[in-house]
This record gives sequence, structure tokens and C-alpha cells, in this order.
Amino acid sequence: MHTLESTAHAATLAQFLTLSPRAQVRAVSGESGRWRNTYGDTVSVDKVDPARPVAMYLTRRHRGVYRYVLVPLDLDAKHQADAQQAATDAELLAAAAAAEGIEPVPARSGPTGGRHVWLGCAEGVSSTVVQRIARAARVLAPSLDVAPLINPKSGAVRPPGAAHRFGGYSELTAHSADQAVTALGAASAPAEAFARLAVRLETMAAGRPVERRPEAAPEDATAAPVPPSIAARGPVVRPVEQDATGAPKIATPWRPLGERAVRSLRRNLTSRQNHSDWAHAPARAMALAGWTQAEGLAVALDPESSPALEWLRTERQADGTRAPRAPEQTTRLWARVWWLAVQDAARMPRRPQDDGASHERTDAERAVVDLFARMRAAGPRRWARASGPADAAVLAALAWLMLSAATTDVSANVRRLGVLAGYTHQTANLALWRLIRDGWLTVTAEADRRAGKARRVTLATAHECPDHDGHRCAIYDVSAGHAGSDRRRNAAAPYGPLGVPTTDAPAYLRALITHQQADVWHDLGHHAARTLQAVRDLPRPTLRALAAATGYNTRTTAGHLQDLQGLRLVTAESHRGRTVFKAASRPLHEAAQETGAAGRLAALAVQARVDHERHVWWTAEEEWSALPRQEKRARGLRPGPDQQVIPSMASGARAYPRRPDGRPDHAAARRIEAERIGAAGMLAHAQQLAQAGDLIDPAHLSATGADQPKRGPRRGPVLPARHRCPHCHAAPGERCVTWRGELTARWHTARRTAAEETAEVTRRQHRRSA
Repeated sequence: MHTLESTAHAATLAQFLTLSPRAQVRAVSGESGRWRNTYGDTVSVDKVDPARPVAMYLTRRHRGVYRYVLVPLDLDAKHQADAQQAATDAELLAAAAAAEGIEPVPARSGPTGGRHVWLGCAEGVSSTVVQRIARAARVLAPSLDVAPLINPKSGAVRPPGAAHRFGGYSELTAHSADQAVTALGAASAPAEAFARLAVRLETMAAGRPVERRPEAAPEDATAAPVPPSIAARGPVVRPVEQDATGAPKIATPWRPLGERAVRSLRRNLTSRQNHSDWAHAPARAMALAGWTQAEGLAVALDPESSPALEWLRTERQADGTRAPRAPEQTTRLWARVWWLAVQDAARMPRRPQDDGASHERTDAERAVVDLFARMRAAGPRRWARASGPADAAVLAALAWLMLSAATTDVSANVRRLGVLAGYTHQTANLALWRLIRDGWLTVTAEADRRAGKARRVTLATAHECPDHDGHRCAIYDVSAGHAGSDRRRNAAAPYGPLGVPTTDAPAYLRALITHQQADVWHDLGHHAARTLQAVRDLPRPTLRALAAATGYNTRTTAGHLQDLQGLRLVTAESHRGRTVFKAASRPLHEAAQETGAAGRLAALAVQARVDHERHVWWTAEEEWSALPRQEKRARGLRPGPDQQVIPSMASGARAYPRRPDGRPDHAAARRIEAERIGAAGMLAHAQQLAQAGDLIDPAHLSATGADQPKRGPRRGPVLPARHRCPHCHAAPGERCVTWRGELTARWHTARRTAAEETAEVTRRQHRRSA
């Protein structure tokens, strides 16, 4: 029996090693029965001894940059008593990954009860994103070992089937070996899914308290004295502690670097600049953000993430060029830079976010969180009726405007609301009046068309019920459990929530609005959008679970799922004898391109901007028409409609275009204003945002906002060949376009050689025939 079990584990290990991004793996040191907890040896993949514990590398290197193709979450259990914590943490992280379309492959590490949750990305994930995942997951899962995820060069984890140094093997718990290899390889998630996972985990971790280690001495006994420039800042105002390696660290919760710090890291320095001076500010930003010395070193070693820290990786030569430093020298230099950065950060004035908790919510944030709690209390069937998705989308759009303006009293421009909600301005206008009628909103100021002001609304606290069959009262007191009065004859009890922003309302709302703005809902309907959102939020939901969560009956829900499966946005699979559904990683924009609806919302956003400018022009025309004749003569003739607007000239100072019969020509006005504001560039900007899955706001579109295509490195022409390329899939006679790895380069070289030989033979034949 023992021999059969060993053979099965050896077969699993062999299958898993086919995923190895490198030709070698790390092997444990020592001898059988006395294995040490060090993996100092390396062996070839094809010479692995199944009885010897081995660890598989997680990254591949291309042009000096490491990218993770495997992202295993290693939950340690040093003793049997820690096994329950590891299992709980593994379940939490697996659910988070599954919610972003990443299939987790769980495994039992060995006899102590440790767990591994394997995630795969064939195209590769940047080390920066993986480090974000590791830091945020460490807050949520205390048993997580982040070392393999912050060391892209040497990080390794024992794969399923590998032996454990205490005996036993790593075993898959929910997949067969074939299923696991497919999920982590050919059917793995794209890199963008891991970026979304990082955001999800950071949002979840934002509300968790961070356990601080005992405070360390302010200064290391072996370190040099604090320089006068740092000591001049004053006394230490931030506590300094030691991390797990004994390095100094600011005692503050970890958070991502801000945009300014990231820009300073990515600055390309010239040969005339002192590179060593530019290392301090990014390191200090890392220290203020709660990073450790090892985390900062991982960034410093990555040329792609930190061009400004080139001084740590290379040194200047006599001829002005730079030569690579030894890794030990880089580590030593970074230790000094980090110590100075921590000492400087410890003496900087404190900020609210340095107190070990998230910042205090503003009044607008508290109001938005309360609004979503009340929407949840209304029950999913409130939002499942015919006008429900439009009502919920407009409320979400208004909530976004409230957060952006930091006030609950906002301007409800229906054209802007329509774009944010994913509808036309006519539908958004109807939804706005329904929400006012039902008591969710109240008008604080009526619209002033002449002044170009939309009506202003805020969240209502009470209302009077109208005599309307479709009326259903808004919810004001969630704690009382009031479900609202429902005057419909077929009223039903409400269900629970799907998602409520409990920690990071801006991030939640941005993701929600981006989802409802997808063009594909123009064909599938926004009711299907609610069903897909439920599939993403619920872990392995069944048909009945989705129907209960969305408020639709099973027949309607099944129809939504069928449409979503037809566009490969949802997949069905069997789990424990039941059919469950999972959101696929296919972008919504790609599905919209398949249906032909791609670009619809981008066009609506640009149309909203053009209509606004035309309205300003027409308002000026009305004011001019109301002037007395003497006043018009005193002001003189106005420029024609096609007159170019110079910087000192108001856009409404021109005469409004009119038809031969004297009636206003609004179509011509739209065409002129579209050209004036650069509507074509705005459309390109909006289409780029839609393709990238970003939020589209008409107020933030720019005629020059679209990124220009980046020029790649110059290479010689790739000649056509007689063979089909397995890398770029170029057909015979077509040109190859892929350059990825040494194997591809060799294949393309062979193709060029074959093409040149063919061309030479053809030339000879022409010469002979001539």
C-alpha cells in the first residue's frame, strides 16, 4: 500500500513539474530521515528524486525581469494546533481569488496540517502586484508565509506530490493532477485578474487591525549615528519596531505606495544626476507606508519597478558606463539606505493614518455606506423589477458623485448620470424621478436652464407616499428592520445583500460603476448584469442561490446564465454533485465586441459633452435675442457660427447657426461644437477607458487623453517563411510578430533563414528563365 501511495505521489509530482518555469528546482539539504529546513541544492527537473523534498521556482525571467507564473499562498502550521488556523486562512484566500475569476487549487502541505493555495497565470504577473497580494493577504491570514512571494529570484514552494521533510507528501484536496495542471497552466487566469485580487485583498485588509510587534530600540547598536540633517527634524514621533528579520521598521499598518512615491521610483535619471541622492525619498515613502526592509529590497532589485534606484544595482565606471554590482553589495547598500529612511520617517510629523487604523470617514462616505445598507435592506426583489436595475445604477452614480464632491448635496445632471449608470439620459431621468417619488432622494434646488444648472438632490430622510401602484417606500432605519411599504399585489419578502462597501467605498463604487457601464448590457440587459455580479460575489453559487440573491425566479435566472455562457462570461461546472457557476475571466469589452455593442457608452459620453457645449451656446443665443435692439447695435455684429474661438473669446459670443428660414439649426451647432472641443479625441479617450475596463466620466474626458501607441524596439524585418509559426500563429507566407523568449527567437531565425533560401532559389530561377 505504501509503495502504491508513493507511486501515485511521484506521478502527481511529475505532472506538476511540467509547470516549472525553470529547468531546475531547489532540493532540501541533508539525508533521508534527517532533512534540514534549507533548500540549498538545485537539481534538474528531469532528475528529481520523488523521495527527496523539492521546491519549485515560481517565476520566469525575461530580459532581466521576473514574472510570477505561479502564485502559491503558503499557510504554515508548525504544529497540529496551528492546522485549524491554516485551514481557515486557506479557505478565506481561496474564496477571494475565486471571486476575481482565478481558480484556486488547494493542497494539504504535509503531516503538520499546513495548506497551500495555488494560483496560476501563464502570461505572468509582475512582482509588484504579487507583493501587494502578499502584504494584504498577510493581514487577513496570520499563517501566511510571504517569503516566496517577495523574493522573485529565489522564492520557491513544494508542489503537490513533493515529499515533506517530516514524512508524508503534499496532496491535492479538490482537484485531480490533470485538473490542477490545466487550471494553473492552459486555463489559468490573466494578469489583470491578479491586479483585481490585489485591490480586493487590500480593501478587505484596510479594516483589519494590525498586530504590532514589540517596539525596538530607536537606533540599532551596530548602526552609525543619525546624521545631523535627520536629527535636526526633532525627536522620534513614530514608534520604531523590528520586523521578523531584525531590521528596523515603522510601527504602522502596511499600505500601498502613493502615486507620488511610485512616480519617484519610476523616474529615469540622467548621467549628470547623483543617483545616490534619489534613493532616500522612495525608501522613506516605503518606511512611512509600513514596508519592511526586505519588501523595499525586492523593489530595488527590480529594474522595471524602480529605475530611480539604479545606483543600488549598478556602479559607475571610469568611462561613464555602469556595471552590475554583486547582490551582496546591493543588499548592504540598501540596508544603510533603509536605516536612514526609517530614522528620517520616525521624526517626520505624524498624520492621521499613522495611528494604526484607517482614516476617519467623511460625512459623505458615511452617508454612502448608509445608503447601500438601506438598499440592501430593501431586498433584491426591489431591484429585480423592470425598473430596478436603472434605479440602483442611478443611486450608485449619485453615490459616486457624492464621494467625488465630498458632500451629499450634488448636481444631478441626467446626461452625466446616464453615462455613469450605463443608460441613456432619458432612462436616467425617469429613474431619478422614481427615486424622488419613492423617497430615496429629495430635491434641494430646482434646475435653472438659463444658468446651465441641473437640479440638485440629496439623500432623503422622509417622504409622503403617493397614490401609485408601483410605489415602494425607501428604507430609512436599517436597524429597525423596516422593509418598506409595498403596494403591489404580488409583493414578496426581501432577501439579503450581495455586496456593500464596508471598508473602502470609493474602490467598491468604482468597480460597481465600471461593471454597469459595460456595453454588453445593451444587448443582454442590465438584469443580466445583476446576475453576473451575483456570480462574482457568491462562492460557487447554484441556480437557486443566484435566484435568491438577485430576486428573480429560477427561469429568468437560467435565461440570464444561458446568455452569459453564450458569451463565455460564465462557466458551469459540477461540484459535489451540483451544478455551480463561476465567472470567467473574459473582459466585458471583449464580449461587447462580439455582440457589436462596443463603443456605445463611449459615444454617449462624448455626446453628453457636446450637448452641454451646445446648450451653453444656445443659452447665450437666447440672452442675445432678449436684448433691446439698441443694445444689440451698441455691441456690434457678432462673429459667425464657424468663427474660431480664440482664448479671450467666449464660446457663446458667436452667432448661433440658423437655417435659411431663420429657425435655429441645432444639428449644425452640435457638429461645430464637436469639432471645437475635439470630440474625436474624446471618443478615442472614452473607447480606451472602456477597453481597459476603467470608469468613464464625461466630465473627465480629454481630447488628448488617449495614450499614444508606444514604439517598440527596432528590429530587422521578419521575412515570411514556408512554415506556420507556433508562437505568433502566422500562416505560411505571413510575417512573424512575436518575440518572446529564446525558443521563439530561434524559431524565427530558422524561419528567416528558410525564407532567405527560398528567395535565393526564386531569384536563380528568374535569372535562368531570363
